[in-house]
Amino acid sequence: MRILMLGWEFPPYFAGGIGIVCYQLTKALAEQGNQVTYIMPFGPRSIEKGNLHKLLIAENIAPVVKVHTVKTTMHAYMTSQEYKQSYVSTMLEDTRSDTKKQLYGKDLMQEVHNFAHRAAVIAEYEEFDIIHCHDWMTIPAAVWIKQRTKKPLVVHVHNTIYDRYLSGSNRVEYDIEQLGLREADKVVCVSHYVRNNVITNYDVDPNKVVVVHNAMERLEQRNLPDPKITAQDKVVLFAGRITAQKGPEYFIRAARKVADHDPNVKFVMAGSGDMLHRMIDLTADLGLADKFLFPGYYTRADVDRLFGMADVFVMPSVSEPFGIVPLEAMSKGTPTIISKQSGVSEVLTHVLKVDFWDTDELAEKILAVLKYEELHDLLSQHGNWEAKTLTWEKSAQKIREVYDSLIPQITH
Repeated sequence: MRILMLGWEFPPYFAGGIGIVCYQLTKALAEQGNQVTYIMPFGPRSIEKGNLHKLLIAENIAPVVKVHTVKTTMHAYMTSQEYKQSYVSTMLEDTRSDTKKQLYGKDLMQEVHNFAHRAAVIAEYEEFDIIHCHDWMTIPAAVWIKQRTKKPLVVHVHNTIYDRYLSGSNRVEYDIEQLGLREADKVVCVSHYVRNNVITNYDVDPNKVVVVHNAMERLEQRNLPDPKITAQDKVVLFAGRITAQKGPEYFIRAARKVADHDPNVKFVMAGSGDMLHRMIDLTADLGLADKFLFPGYYTRADVDRLFGMADVFVMPSVSEPFGIVPLEAMSKGTPTIISKQSGVSEVLTHVLKVDFWDTDELAEKILAVLKYEELHDLLSQHGNWEAKTLTWEKSAQKIREVYDSLIPQITH
């Protein structure tokens, strides 16, 4: 089958989990004999197209995966204010301001629609059987292409405004999401949590909403030395965007309680986000400054080192539509604790689960994993096995079944 896919990020450039999902799903679909044309943003400083092509060749999918990039100053997870700052910075950096003003929108929503127009032009020169879009920023482009071509549309929901803002306060983004869900022939949600959200908050017909869980990224296996902070220290890891959605404050407040019982524990909060400086201040306020490390943004190449140094990984998300980082931790044999409010909790058994707000229980479970070797080893060994059973090949096959339900005359 020939698939036109619109995504917001794609290796070697991505800002978060959606980029990993888009890449792994594209790769698995290609390996199963499908042809994928992928349209994505391409910022002035985002990716090197030569490196992208080398990646496709290295993965042996270059013949069946074509990537088109649309020049833009916006990127994944960008807010309107961040876009404004990026737009002004781009104008100042380039002396060809008149040209730039024609290229880029003056605000985020205008730029989203600019992307839609340019993506639609690219689509006119491509052959495809179905349209598959990811994330709210690609919805206007996907709907426009559907209206022009009359091809079926699959909207893949990784999160909604209720996850990104917790209060669901951005009406413009809500309207765009509702447009996509209304126009979609099928809606794919990454968890039952997201499916219930979509049906309840957007009034979508349940019959056209299906769940396809994400899977584990096939990380390179390497034998690395264990870089503990000291020989006596045990390490508890938080890794991800440091935003309210991910629950970093609950992690820090639980850390205070852990430190009260075990002074030989260090905590690593890896990642970046709008709450980073507030979290650094909070550790100081709670007397944890000497217990915490904030290494900042981490790349895919850093994943081995992060999980190699951790005795336990914690994901205390307030709202997590799925959450693939626990799968990465488990695939490295790192015992894992996740919030019950995460979509990935629907498919995992060999982890410990807590309510994100219950810092007492979170601290108790961290201490239990650190103290009891049998529990640590059980979670490490069985978690590693469980993560490896969740493959992108299975997820891609389910996606292909969604396609086939819309275009039954196209055979494998």
